[in-house]
Amino acid sequence: MKIFLILLFQFMFLSVYAQDEFLPSNHEISINWDFKGDVISRSMGYRYMFCKYAGAGCYFGFWREMEAGTMISKEFWEDDNGLFRLFVMPNIKICSPHFIETERVKINVFIENCIMFNRKFTKTIKAYNEDFSESLDCIYTSKFYSYQMFCGIGLKFSEKGNIGLGYSFSTLEYSKKTDFYNKQNPITNENMGGFFLVLNINF
Repeated sequence: MKIFLILLFQFMFLSVYAQDEFLPSNHEISINWDFKGDVISRSMGYRYMFCKYAGAGCYFGFWREMEAGTMISKEFWEDDNGLFRLFVMPNIKICSPHFIETERVKINVFIENCIMFNRKFTKTIKAYNEDFSESLDCIYTSKFYSYQMFCGIGLKFSEKGNIGLGYSFSTLEYSKKTDFYNKQNPITNENMGGFFLVLNINF
């Protein structure tokens, strides 16, 4: 509780006493496209910027697996239309000062730390070998939360908006546990990495 009060006091101090050039338009709307392996996500969010270099907000969106078949072992082929989940994702954004400034563009770096919440699931999919003589049940499981990080470069062409792109990281935990050939060695999707593109609008 004491730490929370200290942080709150610091944010209030920055908002009231910081110089005008330190304070941006306080509100930011973000539209995010994210690609991690065979998982894609789309989201829109709102963020309150306490100053030019720090803000907090929340994304709302969905993630899903791309529709594609996958080899789960040397013998078996899984064909499914992919998992789908809606999510809510609170986030904290930290930005650096602009280290490149020209008449047309200003460039900085930023990082967003997020916690994604989506409904926990368990789903069974049946996989078959080439001649369909044998089948295998794949059980997908997940947690209801995961850590997400966006680390990128911000390109500012206007005072009212900017574009960000870079590396995205996720601990979205879902696994394929099999009870046939892979019983002793379950196939698990570990931490995922990819790239993202985000459009930010300030007002």
